Amino acid sequence: MKTLVDITKEDVKRRCFAALAVVILLFGGLSARLAYLQLMDYEEMRNQVLDQYSSTMTLPASRGSIYDRNMQPLAISETVETVFISPMGIMKADEADTEKEDNYYRDLIINGLSELLDVERSVISKACEKTNSQYQVIKKNVDEETADEVRQFIIDNQLYTMMNLEEDSKRYYEHGDLAAHVIGFNGTDKGLSGLELYYDEYLAGTDGLIVYRKDGGGYDLSPKNDTYVAAEDGANLVTTIDINVQSLVEKYLEKAYYDHSVQNRVAAVIMDVDTGEIYASAVYPDFDLNSPYELTEEFLAEYEAAKAGKVTTTDESGDAEHYTDEELQELYTELLNEMWNNKVVTELYEPGSTFKIITTAIALEEGITNVAGNYFCNGIIDVDGQTIHCHKVGGHGDQTIAQTLQNSCNPAFISLGLRIGSSTFMKYFEEFGFLETTGCDMIGENKTYYYGSNNSDFNRIDLATYSFGQSFKTSIIQQLRAVSTVANGGYLVTPHLAKYLTDNDGNITYTFEYEKDRQVVSSEVSKTIIDVLYGGINTGSTKNAAVEGYSIAAKTGTSQKLDTAIENDYVSSCVAFAPAEDPQVAIIVVVDEPTAGEFYGGLVAAPVVSSILSEVLPYLEIPRNGEIEHKNINVINYTGKSVDSAIASITEAGLDYRIIGDGEAVIDQMPKSGTLLTDDGTVILYTDYSAERETVTVPNIKGYTAGAAITILRRDGLNVKVTGAYSSSISGTPMVVKQSVENGTSVEEGTVVTIEIRYYDNVDG
Repeated sequence: MKTLVDITKEDVKRRCFAALAVVILLFGGLSARLAYLQLMDYEEMRNQVLDQYSSTMTLPASRGSIYDRNMQPLAISETVETVFISPMGIMKADEADTEKEDNYYRDLIINGLSELLDVERSVISKACEKTNSQYQVIKKNVDEETADEVRQFIIDNQLYTMMNLEEDSKRYYEHGDLAAHVIGFNGTDKGLSGLELYYDEYLAGTDGLIVYRKDGGGYDLSPKNDTYVAAEDGANLVTTIDINVQSLVEKYLEKAYYDHSVQNRVAAVIMDVDTGEIYASAVYPDFDLNSPYELTEEFLAEYEAAKAGKVTTTDESGDAEHYTDEELQELYTELLNEMWNNKVVTELYEPGSTFKIITTAIALEEGITNVAGNYFCNGIIDVDGQTIHCHKVGGHGDQTIAQTLQNSCNPAFISLGLRIGSSTFMKYFEEFGFLETTGCDMIGENKTYYYGSNNSDFNRIDLATYSFGQSFKTSIIQQLRAVSTVANGGYLVTPHLAKYLTDNDGNITYTFEYEKDRQVVSSEVSKTIIDVLYGGINTGSTKNAAVEGYSIAAKTGTSQKLDTAIENDYVSSCVAFAPAEDPQVAIIVVVDEPTAGEFYGGLVAAPVVSSILSEVLPYLEIPRNGEIEHKNINVINYTGKSVDSAIASITEAGLDYRIIGDGEAVIDQMPKSGTLLTDDGTVILYTDYSAERETVTVPNIKGYTAGAAITILRRDGLNVKVTGAYSSSISGTPMVVKQSVENGTSVEEGTVVTIEIRYYDNVDG
């Protein structure tokens, strides 16, 4: 019989064995787990350990710059710095330094950075509360001067473990709104529009990094343990843009926009007809690339009107209906997108009569007619029961095919189109590039909208209207490309903006290549059409596109929008090549919805072409082939010269003079130096401080002929500067449409009044 002691001993033994078994099992499990971690999952665990005491800092690559063709900067990256704090480091420093008052370093940093960076104290204080973090950004894009002050603040107060700076870059656009729709702009880490987006892979570069080790307290270990990968800067992009040409184009587009109260923007492109290089591409209104998210005045006005409330069209009470905050935000975004849209490639329009160049080329290439052929226009033509009118009531009568293009006669081109036939017409429509995009490097290029886009049949009425540029829509760049094919001898080129890439030492690392191997029409056909267009500029609707001293081949277009609810909604356009004897540049100007009264392309768009080319052609050093009848002469500074010296200089410049006073030296003059005035103008030289200055009341000369206006202004003691197409070789009577100084204004004698002239005779296309 077991005693109580024996039972107790056995119970203890069992418990000991059980405990031992549990220990053995636990030890075995731990050993197995340890073996698994060390042998089977070593790499993963090693990486986790490294992550715990490693930190990575990105070294941002410097984005490549964008230049114009003459290496003038368009977009550059400036080095800026980001100031950040380590809330964990600040907390540990405050805990470790018991000799200083509570939160000493925290308050020092909050107060110091608030003053240096102009950041609210509450913002920095909130960042300091995130004590589990070692990286909280206080301010980005800190300029060099301020960054140096922050750096000195760190040194003076021994704050190395609590805050620091890191380099970053900021995109800066040298000319603000110049070529805004072409260049585009950047987001935080990539291009968002324009060339910035299209060539982002080249411009962006590759970021580098530093991997540095920290101990358990979060402090840096020896630098020898760090890993460093250098950043690779982006390539620099050299474009075909010329900032001087671009500036001239934008100047005259802005003027056209306000002169004609344009509702749907204006656009223009100038291109080398042989290479497709784009000298300038502009849309107005534009926007500031340095502030791309701010609506410009034209778009902001619509937003502010909506914000103030709108009148409902459904409520008979006429009460104001206000937008919600969400609707206002949506509207703001829509207006931004509209402002950013590059009209040259994204929007489609009916090219109107400028397309008649293409129809003529097809007809001549196919041998269907020749320029000496005849067509009698009685003002109307019937196509399958539908009557289509000529823009000239009563018709043009008997005319050659050359004259039908110069007169922009719709019935004649309908007749040509029907003779060409649907299949042949569409074959050339495709060969001229209208069924594909141009391949240009502008973001958002849209395809031509034609009968194949909506699955409809291409019937005879469609063929008739296509022949004179209606019932289909294409882009501005597509139309310029097509007509440039006629200008360069028949070859289809690729419009483009990129020339080559360079490194930071200026070495060319890559050159962009573009094809030009598809000849659509013969060089003989091209030359014939150019001669016809040049011949028509002195007699037809294109006379306002003329430039003194140059032979200009041009064609205007006036197309009525057929898909809007607005009556008499027009697009005015003009294309031109220069010089006609050897075309080097082509230009297209499109004015979308002019509402100030005039809407014909010959009255709205052609004068813009003339103004632009009158400055661009001499700038590009394209030689003149004729005399300038009305030279604009730059008045120099005669002050301080002897009277005899000043008279000799004025006479040599082709100007007249008047002397007021009895002195021997010039003490003042009118007009001032730097003023432009037309030859035969008068410079008034003052030689006596006591001489009285005469004033003149400017007369009203609007609506006068150019000759009469010049005579009146000079008779009244005023000087004249003439702008617009004004030549004795142009048929018709040039009329003054604008004067720079309003009538009734009192001005000093000798003041220059600029007059803008325009032809109205037969300018209805």
